Amino acid sequence: MFLPIQSPGRARLRASACLAALLTPWLCASLAAAQQVPATTANPAPDPQAVAPRQPQTVTVTAPASGYRSSIDRKSYSIASDLQTGSGALADVLRKVPSVQVGSEGDVSIRGDADVTILVDGKPSALFSGPGRAQAIQSLPADQYERVEVMTNPSAAQTAAGSGGVINLISKTTAKSAEPTTSGTVSGNLGSGGRFDVGVSGAYSGGGLSLSGNASFRRGAFNRDIDTRYGLPDPTTGNLVPARGVQVQHQHDDVLTLGGALGYDLGPHDRLDANLDLVTDREVQNQIATYQTAGGGGIPPLAYVAPGFLHDEYMSASGSLGFTHTMAGDGESLAVKLSLSQAHVYSQNQATYGYSQPIQPGLYQDIAQRADFPQADLKVDYKKTLANKAKLAVGYDGQYDWQAEHDQGAQGQTATQAAADPTFAQHFAFHQQVQAAYATYEQAFGNLTVQAGLRGENTTLETNLVSARQKGRQDYFKLFPSLHLAYELSDTSQLKASYGERIQRPDETQLDPFVTERNPLLFSAGNPDLKPMIIRSYELGYEYRHKTTDLQATLFYKDRSNLLTQVTQDIGGGALLSTWSNLGRSRDLGVELVANRDLTKTLSINTSADFMHSEVDTANLGLANDHSAFVVSGRVTVNWQVTPKDFVQLGVQQSGRQLNAQGYYGAATFTDFGWRHRFDSRLASLVTMQDPFGLSRRTIAIDTPTLVDVQKRKFNYTAIFIGFTYALGGASKRPADNFDFGAQHTGGQ
Repeated sequence: MFLPIQSPGRARLRASACLAALLTPWLCASLAAAQQVPATTANPAPDPQAVAPRQPQTVTVTAPASGYRSSIDRKSYSIASDLQTGSGALADVLRKVPSVQVGSEGDVSIRGDADVTILVDGKPSALFSGPGRAQAIQSLPADQYERVEVMTNPSAAQTAAGSGGVINLISKTTAKSAEPTTSGTVSGNLGSGGRFDVGVSGAYSGGGLSLSGNASFRRGAFNRDIDTRYGLPDPTTGNLVPARGVQVQHQHDDVLTLGGALGYDLGPHDRLDANLDLVTDREVQNQIATYQTAGGGGIPPLAYVAPGFLHDEYMSASGSLGFTHTMAGDGESLAVKLSLSQAHVYSQNQATYGYSQPIQPGLYQDIAQRADFPQADLKVDYKKTLANKAKLAVGYDGQYDWQAEHDQGAQGQTATQAAADPTFAQHFAFHQQVQAAYATYEQAFGNLTVQAGLRGENTTLETNLVSARQKGRQDYFKLFPSLHLAYELSDTSQLKASYGERIQRPDETQLDPFVTERNPLLFSAGNPDLKPMIIRSYELGYEYRHKTTDLQATLFYKDRSNLLTQVTQDIGGGALLSTWSNLGRSRDLGVELVANRDLTKTLSINTSADFMHSEVDTANLGLANDHSAFVVSGRVTVNWQVTPKDFVQLGVQQSGRQLNAQGYYGAATFTDFGWRHRFDSRLASLVTMQDPFGLSRRTIAIDTPTLVDVQKRKFNYTAIFIGFTYALGGASKRPADNFDFGAQHTGGQ
């Protein structure tokens, strides 16, 4: 075996329409009912210490019973009551969060926009950057996170990167305690198809010191069938010649996560925080690929069978050190945090092509890629409460990325005859610095609260295709204003409006000009001349919250210019080349509806739906002036407290179609089921099912007059897990500031 680089260790539209038809009348009925009759709840009265008093200057709506909280620039959702956290991956719980969609292969989007920035505790991480991001989202255990913050129109205090917005994953923390307390959990789940996971966590708090640690191991597996139908242009007649390719894949992966955190009060006004996390993921995939075209005109007939093997290794190490000084005055603080992370991705793809038409010698290929993604982030935040409860925040945010990719490969008629081939070899380096300064000012004028912000970012980007001595540089400065308004109509309802400008910078794979051969008929290359995409986003929303009822309605519009678009073209002989270009514009106009409420004392429902008209300008490709679609996405989660000890949960989620210049990513449907039984306050059993109806599939299509490529992907994620959770030590109480979302929810405990 040739090892060139050494390794370090739709659901369909009809389903969308049905879901929309079911959701819309229910949401309207819920809204009307909520305005007239208070929802009935079996929950005890909220602890005054746990529910923040009304503060017009922040316009924060807090609803611990439903697990939802909003402030002027973000929405937060608890995932504590989601049973999938017991055995599922991060992707499984993100699908339950309004506005967020996760595809079958770990691709994350917000309202159909896949350019999303993912932060962990407010800071960037190499774990969710680069080519390993989707793999991490599909593999990381969900139980290490406590809640998810979604910023569809972030303020100037947040990074301007990501046209879709920002997702901030909040890790589980240990509450401070004057008296020494210890707590912990041990869990394990055994699943079908060889799947399983085990985990342990522990925490200590006392005397100004808090310590926590966790470790888990997870083995996942799934099968995937990919059936692709092509229409390839005949260079002689211009007609499209049919071809078909089929891939049958079986994959399993092993994920190890280790983490630790420390917090220490240096004094009454000073605190030190540190954390260290390590994730490793080893993926093995066996595959058989077949391809056949009848040929015609200038396209020769071609047929082959190619058994193959894919080996991926992913490792991420990240750490941070933070210092917070609280001033003597009310609401004044200074925080400094340095974060360092590095991700390493190694991928090796072997395949042997046996040709039956035309008759010719076989072809063996062994292609390997190694990519390193070190990243550093320094953040300084100063906050002060001014006269009349106005709030000022200023800060600096510096992000530094040094990334490198090395490719090598070998080929020959057989594995034993294979030799290194220089046409596969490349070394690409990518260095980017983003220096940012920002300021936000928030002031209440009666029932109206205004938050205005301005962020300036200077970007320096250097690329170097070392193997071809091809260098590139970009240096630019841009201002990003933000404006958020919130008007309190009553103690239970408010109107919100916002405007923001953002940027989507091309990543290293989009900029790398090297033509990479994925297989003998598929090639890809980046474009070092790509410019960043600019986004302008507008939102107008209404929120209602009363006891266990939360209702939201948001009208949104997004305009993207200098669109970053992947373009696929035929390069002869049935081979395709995918490259990147800056096209014209795209626009999204839609409405998002969210409803969470208790239907009875033991039954509650969480549901949301997005209805959106999406349009992409394709004039630059010589196609019609625009490419548009009506898109529906939605989710429903039903929670049922069957008995005081038994809790059942059923979820259905659908992500809508995502348009691109040449086609679309089809809709996808996911389902899950969970049942938890508590034997006592410490021991609980858990049964979960993922995709029990086998609905996980997706269509990816290129459909143009000169090229057709329709790929139907069917995934076998169906699995059942049986496991347990056992609590160790004393109960860990969280301070009110951390708002333990699930503490009083009917279905949460």
